[in-house]
Amino acid sequence: MGHLDRVAIASRVFCIAAVLGLIGLAGVPNSIQSLVIVGIVCATAIYLTVATPLPAIWVVSIEALTVGLVIGLSLPESQVLFPYLVLLALVAGLFQGLLGLSAVILADLVAVLVLPAAYNGIDGMHERVDLLAPWLLTALGGGLLGAWLNRVGLGPRAVTVDASYESAHRLLTQLRTVTRRLSAGLDPVGMSSELLSFVHDQLQDAQSAVFIRTDGDVFSPLSYRGVGAREALLPGDPVIDECWTRMEPTHSITSSGRADRRRWTVLPLRVGSRMIGVVVSASGSPSPPAAVAKLMRKVDEHSMRIDTAMTFEEVRTMATADERRRLAREIHDGIAQEVASLGYIVDELVDDSVNPAHVEALQALRGELTRVVSELRLSIFDLRSEIIPQAGLGAALSDYVRQVGSRSTMTVHLSLDEAATRLTGGVEAELFRISQEAITNARKHSQARNLWVDCRVQPPFARIQVRDDGRGLRRGGDEDSFGMRIMQERASRIDARLDITAPQNGGPPKGTTVTITLGEDSSLALVREAL
Repeated sequence: MGHLDRVAIASRVFCIAAVLGLIGLAGVPNSIQSLVIVGIVCATAIYLTVATPLPAIWVVSIEALTVGLVIGLSLPESQVLFPYLVLLALVAGLFQGLLGLSAVILADLVAVLVLPAAYNGIDGMHERVDLLAPWLLTALGGGLLGAWLNRVGLGPRAVTVDASYESAHRLLTQLRTVTRRLSAGLDPVGMSSELLSFVHDQLQDAQSAVFIRTDGDVFSPLSYRGVGAREALLPGDPVIDECWTRMEPTHSITSSGRADRRRWTVLPLRVGSRMIGVVVSASGSPSPPAAVAKLMRKVDEHSMRIDTAMTFEEVRTMATADERRRLAREIHDGIAQEVASLGYIVDELVDDSVNPAHVEALQALRGELTRVVSELRLSIFDLRSEIIPQAGLGAALSDYVRQVGSRSTMTVHLSLDEAATRLTGGVEAELFRISQEAITNARKHSQARNLWVDCRVQPPFARIQVRDDGRGLRRGGDEDSFGMRIMQERASRIDARLDITAPQNGGPPKGTTVTITLGEDSSLALVREAL
């Protein structure tokens, strides 16, 4: 039942109540019986509108015919019921336009004038017309008003819009408006860094970190502060799980590390009645309870901002993935099909040609077209490849490498060492795209026989190495390619290091090695700290 249906029902009920009041004021109790019949007709019409698929024009027309007949058979006592006919004309025009208005007016004329005349003769017809004429004109005016409202778009819509899409449109419109007014934008990393700076000002800690609970039900680092924080503050400490369970600040003393970093204070990131992550603060002295209680009020404010930014990032990631799938469909249905059709034309030319030189050239062209189609299909596969939240970076990279191995002449060797903990979704996506670009470059340009992909993920540390045994980089060529610049931009976006090594012209063909490193290996950090 739509909004206009509710308005029509309320109008009918109000009109009957108003007529009842007029009957009381006019002192014509004989009309009560006619009003009761009209009330029954009204209730029946409401039921048919709400509970059955009958067209509205049929319901209103039958209602007008029945009410008009009740009025016509009991005039002049029932003239107090004429306002109800005006209401039905307005409803008909609003819902069905001029067609509905015409049906109701015709039903009124037949019921009030024609049928009673056929039953009682034409005696008193002049008086009957005098009573009906002003109300009929009023009904016509009301119906024309309803028809105009229907025409300008204020009537019921022909197509019912899914309420979920209406809600999504409203929320996205509000998000666009609010985002333009935010001073800090919607960058979760920037917001978490701002939170860590505030925590440092209050607790004077040496190291701190923000961990967010990911879809894989593990903690993922979002931001760090302090020298060595990436290696010292790890999400697997039991005090973090305790804070998550209690949803209250938790304290702990570690037995390892420097003395100024052994006292941990873990603050919950709460949004209403749920948790989204924790803040870990490491210092040398205990945090005063009063300072922590005061700090939590500010942390709760930042929690809402970070959760909003994470939600926006998820929406943006979904939109990016949808756009990549759209491009894949466009390539498949467009240029890939057209290039394939050119191959069929070349085949026909080869069959019709009698010149051996022409046949050789056409066959070479056919081979090149086949290569282009294969590249387009691999490009479509690249666009459709993405990280599934439940699986993670290792699973996505494994599936991609396996597909590349089956569709190319290279032998692919894959090595995975992935911890149970996860990086954030944005970091995993950037690492995957960098690896994808490196593998694609090796497949297209290296002329290699073997490809080695080594992936190690130990959050906050991650390293992916893509190595081939091809011809290496060409001087002044591949080093400055657009793909290399994109990889460097992606690495800078997540604060990772990108290294590309390969022999130049004249050197032995040792292939190309692309290494993307995020953070620092904890084992190396511990060795350095011990030294």
